[in-house]
Amino acid sequence: MIKISSHDGPARYGTYHEKTTPILLNYKEIEKVENIATPFKIQKEIAEEYMQETLKIAKEEKNKEKIGVIQGSQYSDLRVECAKKLEEYGYTTLMFANPDELQRNPQDLLEIIIKTRENINPTTALYFPFATTQIIPILSYIGIDIFDNSRAIYEAKNKNLMTGTNIYPSDYNISENLEKENINQLKFTINEVRENMKNKTLRNLTEQKATTHPELMSLHRLLDKYYMEYLLKYTQLY
Repeated sequence: MIKISSHDGPARYGTYHEKTTPILLNYKEIEKVENIATPFKIQKEIAEEYMQETLKIAKEEKNKEKIGVIQGSQYSDLRVECAKKLEEYGYTTLMFANPDELQRNPQDLLEIIIKTRENINPTTALYFPFATTQIIPILSYIGIDIFDNSRAIYEAKNKNLMTGTNIYPSDYNISENLEKENINQLKFTINEVRENMKNKTLRNLTEQKATTHPELMSLHRLLDKYYMEYLLKYTQLY
């Protein structure tokens, strides 16, 4: 559960287990509820069946302090239904499944995250695993509270350097210790987002990041085109 101190647009500056949001978790230490892994592109009937099996497991889990997993593949209505049921069962931290596929499908990503955020309790914390450093600012802007270090470690194992603006392959000889550098870049990004949230300048940061990457630019354009009402709901007027 998150205690919200202030908003910067839909972004939520607050505390989660006495840590300032957005926060960065070590993925190896995360306790999540067992769930039915579901492909992103799949028939809706099958996605719904797997989602119901995931919910059954979550309902029977005794430790509601664990992180519930929002299944539902590419279907935003199933994702919302799953998230609301998990809340009913007592879970206050929810994680999106299929994060890699969502990052490759900007329209689905926005629809699923924003519709979920709008339909659940404001104090429920949303967790997006496996995020690149580049996308973290805009994910925070639309309502994600928690990230982890899994993508940084994954890229290092594949000999890639992950910075705030790009992912460099191994033939770019920039750093000798890729995992350490990737983690440092990730921590810097989280701190950068927090400071911009405090100063109400997170939108400026997301716009700057959008100029460095075409996928981020697509996210920004889709966000402004289809979700302006959502943005204005929390945006301070001067």
